[in-house]
Amino acid sequence: MDSPTSGETQGQDALTTLAQHGKTFYWASLFLGRARAITAARLYRCCRILDDIADNQESSVDQKRARLERIRQSISDPTSTSQDNLVMEWQYLIQEHGVDVRAVEALIDGLIQDTEPVLLTEQRALEQYCYRVAATVGIMMCPVLGVTSRPALAHAIDLGLAMQLTNVCRDVLEDAQMGRRYLPLTIPPADLVDPSECDRETVSQSIEKQLNRAEELYQSGIQGLSYLPRGSRISIYLAAILYRAIGRQLQTTQIQWWRGRTVVSMARKCLLTLQSIPFLITLVFRSAPTTACHQVDLHRHIRDLPHANS
Repeated sequence: MDSPTSGETQGQDALTTLAQHGKTFYWASLFLGRARAITAARLYRCCRILDDIADNQESSVDQKRARLERIRQSISDPTSTSQDNLVMEWQYLIQEHGVDVRAVEALIDGLIQDTEPVLLTEQRALEQYCYRVAATVGIMMCPVLGVTSRPALAHAIDLGLAMQLTNVCRDVLEDAQMGRRYLPLTIPPADLVDPSECDRETVSQSIEKQLNRAEELYQSGIQGLSYLPRGSRISIYLAAILYRAIGRQLQTTQIQWWRGRTVVSMARKCLLTLQSIPFLITLVFRSAPTTACHQVDLHRHIRDLPHANS
C-alpha cells in the first residue's frame, strides 16, 4: 500500500507515538529488530488512535460511536475503497502482515463500549472487556512477530488479559473520574473519586483479587513465549515483566489506589531487564512445544470469543 518513502515515514512516526504514549512497550520494542518494531509500532498507533476516538471529550457519545462504527464497517469490508487514513493503515496491516480482522472488529466493539459509562459487576464481563480491548492486540501481534503456531494464540490472549487487568487495577481513580468502574463492584464511580475508608478497603481487596488473577495469566503468557520465533521472545518477555511490575509495585505500596496511577521508573525497568538476562538466555534457546500446553480453564469467561479455544 505504501511507497518505500511513505512507509519509512509512517514507521518513524509510529515509533515516535510509541515512545511518547507506550513507554513500557517502546522499551521492549528496542529488543525486537527494526523491521518488526516498526510494524508493531504501526499496530500500536492504530490501536491508540481508535482509543483516542473513544475517549475524545469534545465529541458526543453518538459522534464517537458513529465514527467507530464507520471504521469497523470499512475494515470489515474487503472491497472497501475508503480514503480514511486510519482505515487504510488497518487494511495495510491486515493485507500485508496478516493481522486478524476479527480481532480488529472485537477491539472496536470494546472501544464502542467505552464511549458510555462502564459499570461492570461480574468477573465474566470484566474479562470479556479485557479480551476485546487488549487480548485482541495479542492476537494481532502474533503474525507481526512471525508466529505460525495456532496454540500460541491462547497464550497471547492470556498475556493481553493480564496486562489489561493490570491497567484496570492501576487506573481505578482515573477511570472513576471519567464515570467508569471496571472492577466488578457496586460502588458508584463518584464514590471512588473521594472514597470512604470502607470503600478504600473494599476496592483494595478487589484489586488484590484481580492482580492474583493477572499473575495466573502472566505465567501462562510467559509459558507460551517458546512458540515465538527466537528473535521475538526477548521483547515480549520484557513487555510482560515490566507490565507485571506495575501490579507488583501497587501491591508493595499497600494498594493505595486512591493516590493515583502507579508508575514504574526507568531505573526500575533497567534493573528488571538486567535481572532477566539469565532467564532470557535460556528462553532464546528453548525449543518450541510439540504439543499444546495451555490450561483451558483460564478462558472460562471468554470461551465464545475468537481464538479463545485455540
